[in-house]
Amino acid sequence: MRRDDSGESAGELLSKLVAIESVNPVYGGSGEDAVASFVQGWLEERGIQFSTHELVPGRRNVVARIGPLDAPALLLEAHMDTVGVAGWANGSPFELQERSGRLYGRGACDTKASLSCFMLTLDYFHRNPGELSGALVFAASVDEESEQIGAYQLAELKRDLNIDRAITGEPTRSDVVSRHKGVGRYRIELGGKAAHGSTPHLGENAILKAAKVCAELGDLADRLRAGPGEMEIDLGSLNIGAIEGGIGFNVVPDRCVIDLDRRYGIRETPADGRSQFEAICSRWQGARLESLIERPALTGENSKAFVQSMLRAGRASGVAIEEREVAYMTNAVAYEEAGMQSLVFGPGDIAQAHKNDEFIEVGEMERCLKILRTLLRAEC
Repeated sequence: MRRDDSGESAGELLSKLVAIESVNPVYGGSGEDAVASFVQGWLEERGIQFSTHELVPGRRNVVARIGPLDAPALLLEAHMDTVGVAGWANGSPFELQERSGRLYGRGACDTKASLSCFMLTLDYFHRNPGELSGALVFAASVDEESEQIGAYQLAELKRDLNIDRAITGEPTRSDVVSRHKGVGRYRIELGGKAAHGSTPHLGENAILKAAKVCAELGDLADRLRAGPGEMEIDLGSLNIGAIEGGIGFNVVPDRCVIDLDRRYGIRETPADGRSQFEAICSRWQGARLESLIERPALTGENSKAFVQSMLRAGRASGVAIEEREVAYMTNAVAYEEAGMQSLVFGPGDIAQAHKNDEFIEVGEMERCLKILRTLLRAEC
């Protein structure tokens, strides 16, 4: 694997990052603190000034800016957290292993490969400031795999850091993702009345009530898949992700909870989905809807010129890339909401993310680095 001019290859840096456990606490991990400390030390060794922004104890963004202060900056942001490692297929998830042209490890694809590329890009232009067109902001963020609190805090720094464009690092095969669906996570709690299992008629079974609500939700999911819309990104979707209720065989359950994942098509808003769930809940006594997270779709309406710049950088680098739309959701929505031109770009394939044998193909990071350097060397 080709080394950067500083002597460190993308693969070597990726190996160091994968070796640091940074599983998001929602998956039972310790969070991003150790990776943040590594990134800080890495920047200090290279003389790159940075700041940290703690959102909750032990969880902080790391931010660095280079280039003229009065020049609009491009943000390169990648998250430090990963999903859990239960059921990991072979070896240690925290030891990067190369097999048959693939680099395996938790976070290798999603998204420590992007983090590696963005760190090396920052270092390159720090050492070669005369090649940098404009200014560059690098950010290692927290909590993408849950509530995106890191990205939304970074979006608040738009004016202070003079950021006008943002690239969110995710595995896109170095293609340019200009639009993606939004997401809503909801919980429906259904109440009942407890009773002894031998006299169920004296109670009200919350699980049976939940089963009927699930049938209505299934009908809604079918309607969403049926349209209207000509493309996948137009279509909303609904998944019943989890159901929890009851305490034992011989007790009529007085509570049941349904967890829902609602994906919003490009023309939908979170208010659309919420109103659909509210309508269902209104038909059931004791039903309560809770909104856990709501994020709009990435529309790309103000980012068309930026997308073309990325495509030109790809062509100038001799790398064949294209513009794409995807179903998954990213931190880019936070930056678009703040008025930045925003897109998603990075090495690796999303098909490998969150799997028990997560990997990235050898050579993917070099492609990404080449495009980023071309982009930042000139006004593409």
